[in-house]
Amino acid sequence: MYSTDDLSMLGAEGRYLDIVMSERMDPKSRARIWSSVQDLLAKGPLGEGGDGATGLALGYVQSGKTTSITALIAAGADEGYRIVVALLGGTNLLLGQNRARLETSLGIGTRNDYRWVTEPNPSGATAVKRLANWIDRDRVILVPVLKHAGRINAVASTLARIAEITTIPVLLVDDEADQASLNTSSTSESKTYEAIKALRASVPRHLYVQYTATPYAPLLLDADDLLSPEFVEFLEPGQGYTGGREFFVDFADQVIRDVPLLDEQATKELPLELPKSLLAALGSFVSGASLLLEDNADGAPVSMLVHSTQRNDVQSRYHFLIERQLRKWRTVADAADDVGGLPQELVNERGELVRRGAEQIDDVRFLRMVRWVLREATLWLVNSTSALNRVDWTVAPVHILVGGNKLDRGYTVEGLTVTYMNRPPSTQVDTLEQRARAFGYRRDQLPYCQFFGSKRTVRSLRDIVFTEYDLRARLRDHVDAGGTVHSWAREVGLLLPHGMKPTREAVVRALSASGEGWHSVRLPRLINDALQHNRSLAEGIGVLHASHADYGRLQFRTRNLPLREVLEELVKPWSVDEYGPSWRHLDVVEALERHPDQDAIVPVILMEDDGGPRKRKWAASTGFVNLFQGRDNVGSPALVPYPGDRAIGGIEADPDQVVVQIHRVIRRDEPEPEILTLAVHLGSRKIVRKVDAL
Repeated sequence: MYSTDDLSMLGAEGRYLDIVMSERMDPKSRARIWSSVQDLLAKGPLGEGGDGATGLALGYVQSGKTTSITALIAAGADEGYRIVVALLGGTNLLLGQNRARLETSLGIGTRNDYRWVTEPNPSGATAVKRLANWIDRDRVILVPVLKHAGRINAVASTLARIAEITTIPVLLVDDEADQASLNTSSTSESKTYEAIKALRASVPRHLYVQYTATPYAPLLLDADDLLSPEFVEFLEPGQGYTGGREFFVDFADQVIRDVPLLDEQATKELPLELPKSLLAALGSFVSGASLLLEDNADGAPVSMLVHSTQRNDVQSRYHFLIERQLRKWRTVADAADDVGGLPQELVNERGELVRRGAEQIDDVRFLRMVRWVLREATLWLVNSTSALNRVDWTVAPVHILVGGNKLDRGYTVEGLTVTYMNRPPSTQVDTLEQRARAFGYRRDQLPYCQFFGSKRTVRSLRDIVFTEYDLRARLRDHVDAGGTVHSWAREVGLLLPHGMKPTREAVVRALSASGEGWHSVRLPRLINDALQHNRSLAEGIGVLHASHADYGRLQFRTRNLPLREVLEELVKPWSVDEYGPSWRHLDVVEALERHPDQDAIVPVILMEDDGGPRKRKWAASTGFVNLFQGRDNVGSPALVPYPGDRAIGGIEADPDQVVVQIHRVIRRDEPEPEILTLAVHLGSRKIVRKVDAL
């Protein structure tokens, strides 16, 4: 194994990173990449692991996973892997992009040591002879393969017919492994999954490494699934990476732009004209490119992505409308005597971008650059029917891409500054997160990076940020403590935004969900020590004598405290049975501990009846019946009706609000003793775990 402190020890294959990438990657990032690939290789047949191990390399969207893949392949070749089979995408577009990057970085076709050869999609007797010949001549063979059952089966059949294959170490790399690779059939095996199974069987001495930034499906697979990872390697982005946290949390005020709900693209309707929000986005791109490229010509290419729908006919209409709009703007800009004669959208967006941090340039240069950008803007339709779906970034410095599913996953949009997404958000976490092509190494260009999306889309993407960071932190902690991927799935699980699911239901089954909404101690402990202990906790946080707050017709004593204080001083130490009707103490505590904002202000409300305890019906086995008071009737004479216990504390405005209620109650038929019991609204997030198959 190589030392990450001594890159000079790298062999001819591995040294490509130190040479080719030295000018655009800092030493710490290079060392981190090499450390991660060495950890992966250590689990294979040439390390301390065995034959057929399955690992997962977990990166971030648009963070440079291809760099890690290339480093893994190079280091693997140095260590003795003779064949590298790389499943590089489910489309020819993605396969071509990734293959070209790999070959360029590895120097295949340009290096003169005759070490590497590429054999794309080999099949048949001729390919068997050719591969055997390369092995005999001590070459390392790179086999790029389309993730298609027929192509994979052909490779498996070819490799199986090589005489020495049982002893040759083979590295299998699966890019975007959470997508087409997995089994989507509940009754048998889907074709691609079956083909990968055949591929793995054809090369006994292999290491199988999955790469993805959205690992929700692989991590929740059954333990005996062929593609369930046995270990995880966490890939860290390099300096300057801007991902979900930067876009939707830290710099949201600088980056996010609203697409009104009415501008969301209907499923079957063809647009007759460009939505106003898309005109603004187009103006932002043209103005931003003009400001950016005037003082930084090396910043090209720059691009814009318009993602409206999966339907090809709708994409084609957007392509036509944008092309028409650009022609109109070119005519106006060429005739303008000064910037005042430019289209208003460009003038407005120039001011908006400068307000958000873009560098200003004088009017004369801005007018000149706008004319140049409009002349150079090259429009591409990227979908399954378009003859132009192979974008050539070298033909122009300014690009606008119109597409849908073809641009969802894996495809890199060079120099992307403006994203316009008026497609309704997916309820699948992995699908929606993969649409965030805006991420990448653009920290210095953030003022020019504008993300246009509906409030629903932006909120979902923001919530996914917390899902992603919770996953990485808790999975890492669990594994470091001696757990496995499979025990994490059963015991810890995923923290999901409200209304979302981790992945396709056809891929991952047998999940349980907890958290979300109200949880109440309906069956409290009635022993005196517990009653006094809980009263002292309520006294300690000051709620028993707090000021009253209005909740419609009713008023209740309320303290507003940071979540961490409420958790540590009230909920955790509350004397309660571990399990009871409507209450699982450890689950409630865990959900509060996993809330992304521990400093969030939580209302703690004392629920009384005119300064005295409420009376509630009591059942011996299940405790209080209807602990919560309902809303006022529609015909209530109250000027401001009471919305009901379950709606107060800000929940109606924000379903993710944490609310704690201390109910002061007595049993209707047994008024002694007075009881304080707890109810907690955990917000709209849920924790999803794997259920062991019977």
